[in-house]
Amino acid sequence: MNNNSSKNKIQMIFSLLVLLLLSYLFWLFITWLISVFNGLQKEVAAALIAASATIVVSVLSVVVAKYYEKKRAIELEHRSKKIPIYEEFVEFLFKLLMNEKLEGNPMTEQEMLRFMSGFTQKLLIWGSDDVVLQWSKYRNMFVNEDNPDTMKTMLQMEQLLIAIRKDTGHKNKEHKRGDILKLFINDVDRYL
Repeated sequence: MNNNSSKNKIQMIFSLLVLLLLSYLFWLFITWLISVFNGLQKEVAAALIAASATIVVSVLSVVVAKYYEKKRAIELEHRSKKIPIYEEFVEFLFKLLMNEKLEGNPMTEQEMLRFMSGFTQKLLIWGSDDVVLQWSKYRNMFVNEDNPDTMKTMLQMEQLLIAIRKDTGHKNKEHKRGDILKLFINDVDRYL
């Protein structure tokens, strides 16, 4: 522990020295540049400043454009990984809610646990902070409560679905409480 502390102090001192050296070199460059421009005729100095500004703006434009292009490519790559995971969750959700009506038997606890375990692993890597938080709240309702309130659980599930929609690029501006639940629960208005 003490070795790390002394190592950090040495790195901090070295960083400060490098920063001071760079600042000094920058100051020398600026003073040299000013002295060069002071010795030139005004027309020549104006032309040099205009040419320099054009070059700097061009380089900055390219650098900024590349930065945003790379950022957008990373976002698209992440989205392409997230969407199958979220589709898998929605598929599970509908199976959980409709399996008894469609297949005649409810989903087993083993099937639910298997899905939740796999989904949590994938979500940990690819989910946004908000989706991970909403999943944690939703999952904890089942784990920590013996008889979770059905409506409370459904509303938390709706929050999770809204977070998933937001993470995949939807705005969710016009949604009111219960709007998403109405997509698969017919009488949700009675409980809101």
